[in-house]
Amino acid sequence: MRKAILLLHLALWSLLPTSAQTDLRILNHLSVGAEVGTMGVGIDLSMPITPFVDVQAGFSMVPKTSFKTSLGMNAPYPGIDRVPVKYQGLMKNGKVLVNVMPIPVLTSFHITAGAYIGSDEIMGLYNPEPMPAEIAAYNGMNPDNKLGLALGDYLLEPDAMGNIDGKLKVFKAKPYVGIGIGRGVPKRRIGFKFDIGCVFWGKPTVYCNDMEVFDTDQGGKGKDAMRIITKFKFYPVMNFRLCGRIF
Repeated sequence: MRKAILLLHLALWSLLPTSAQTDLRILNHLSVGAEVGTMGVGIDLSMPITPFVDVQAGFSMVPKTSFKTSLGMNAPYPGIDRVPVKYQGLMKNGKVLVNVMPIPVLTSFHITAGAYIGSDEIMGLYNPEPMPAEIAAYNGMNPDNKLGLALGDYLLEPDAMGNIDGKLKVFKAKPYVGIGIGRGVPKRRIGFKFDIGCVFWGKPTVYCNDMEVFDTDQGGKGKDAMRIITKFKFYPVMNFRLCGRIF
């Protein structure tokens, strides 16, 4: 019986790569990675804690690009039909992730948990050209019948200078869970890592000129999209990472 157990042990050990037999992967490697995905683009560093666990820490952001569209007024206003606006992504986050590989000898499949921590702003909207200042004066005298741009069911009121600075905000700390293939620290010099999961960022909230805006059934452009966006308390994540081992 002892011989059988010994032979089984030797057979399993022989399946291990030679490097794995001598490399314990305990705080002895460091890799740098670059990624692209639904969280934007990012860079990070990763280190093995045990043969089963890698830790990643880094930064990701959505490139600050914008696209143009237009929004209509919530009520008719002389000389204004639609107002040009620009949307832009604002997500910027640091991250700390722990990758757990249940069977690191046979597969690089991993379960990941951690958090993205950073700005609470994920999207912005502004008008490149100011709206008439008279609108703000009118709103000051008519608090129950204000004028502004209708973003779905939300009313965006211009400030005294005719400017609109809209934001979509979530939690600053966003827990993450996911699964994937690949290692934070590759066995060889170059490695690839793919992850899918989601961040839990709470109910998105609309702000305009630093004031929270509530759903008032304005019925403007993008109503269905805004209803969906402001109900989802999580955000799907898909990341592709290319990494290289420094030592």
